[in-house]
Amino acid sequence: MEIQPAAPPQALEDEAEPIWQALSQRLSPEGGPQPSGACRRDFCASMRDLHGDAVRDLRLRVGYTPSLRELWHLRTKLYQLIAFHLNQAEADRRLVPVNRHFPTRAMGHATTSEHHAHSSLFL
Repeated sequence: MEIQPAAPPQALEDEAEPIWQALSQRLSPEGGPQPSGACRRDFCASMRDLHGDAVRDLRLRVGYTPSLRELWHLRTKLYQLIAFHLNQAEADRRLVPVNRHFPTRAMGHATTSEHHAHSSLFL
């Protein structure tokens, strides 16, 4: 006697499909809007007078990041580098042009100052 695996109820299968589609889009490098050239330029301009391996690495990552969502997450590293090399007030000032490329609350995150108020520079 051959045992057949149980088939999931159709209702659960139908509900799961949109979840998998959404997850697939999030994980896909093509998912989400592409960063504009202006966004990448503003990122790099905010590091214009900073030097070192970490700065060079971040510039490369900004250049190759495929989605605006991923670029959003690089803001933390940008802030930390500027604050480390200069100070937090300058980091806040330099991220203003970068932040204009991201809808503040639509990304589901706090503003730069709120986000970094308690972060360590050495994370």
